[in-house]
Formats: sequence, C-alpha cells, structure tokens
Amino acid sequence: MAVMARAEAGSPTRGFAAWRVLVWLMLLLAAFGSVQYLGHAQLLWAHRAGLSPDDGAALQRMLAWDIGYLLAAFALIVLCAGCILRQAWARAPLRMACGVLVLWALASGGMMLAQWPQFHRASADALAQLGNDATLRSAVMHARRVYRITLGLKAIAIPVLLWLAWRLGTPAVRMQFRHRR
Repeated sequence: MAVMARAEAGSPTRGFAAWRVLVWLMLLLAAFGSVQYLGHAQLLWAHRAGLSPDDGAALQRMLAWDIGYLLAAFALIVLCAGCILRQAWARAPLRMACGVLVLWALASGGMMLAQWPQFHRASADALAQLGNDATLRSAVMHARRVYRITLGLKAIAIPVLLWLAWRLGTPAVRMQFRHRR
C-alpha cells in the first residue's frame, strides 16, 4: 500500500502543469470564437433577403469564411478536449494545430502591420472630420486601441503557441497521455 501511494505521488500527472492551463485557455477561446462566428453567420443569413446578386455573392463569401472558421474552431475544441482528457490521439494533432495557429498569427499580424499606415491615416482623417462629436471620436479611438491590442495579442500568442507545441512533444508530457486499449 505504501509503495502504491509513493508511486502515485511521483506520478507525472500530479501537480501544476502550465501546458494544461494553456490547453484549457485555447479551448475557452475556441468556444468563444465559435459563438462569435455563429452569431455573425446568423446575422448575415438574416439579412440575405433583398440583396442584389453582387451583394448576395459577397454574402456567400462571408458565410463561407464564417463556416470555415466555425469548423476550424470546432476541430480545435475537440483536440483541446482530447488533450485535457489526456488522450494520446489528440496530442500530435494539437501540436500541429499550434503550428498552424502560429502561421496564421504571423500572416494575419503581418497583414495588419502592413495596413497600419492606411488604418492610422483613415482614423486620423475621421477624427479630423468628426470635430467635437465625443461619441464618434470615442469609437474611432476604441477602434485604434482594438487594432493595437489585437497586434499585441498575436505577438504574445506566437511564442506561447510555439512553447506549447514543443512542450506537448517532450517525453515528460508524452508519458501523461494514455493510448486506447
């Protein structure tokens, strides 16, 4: 009995593990994203009536993007849930998903950085035209802040996701996952 208790105390599944916290966070963010994509798709679907053919084609493209994002978020939720339950089938695909998310953050962050001068100029022009309208000025300032925060979060996410992908591949973490019997 004492040997068994000692073996469990030294078990790699006990104690705090930052990688598990990150996987939970990814699951929650993917679930939140799913709700956002679904809500946007429902909004687009509700406004489909009475659109011109050109607007209808643009609507279909936006709906396709929403559905693609929704499916990707659902796949990420499944992989995160599998890792949280320490299923071996989910570890390698989640590592790959982390890599894809890093590439996506690099590409989208790069595009945002490339568009920053245009965005900054347009928001400065909007502020100049608004005059003393505090509500609209606040909205423009909020848009600028959201843009900067998004860039910052992408910059933080890249090393964090790379670390998670690396950590899921280490032998200490790999031993914590169980294979199907």
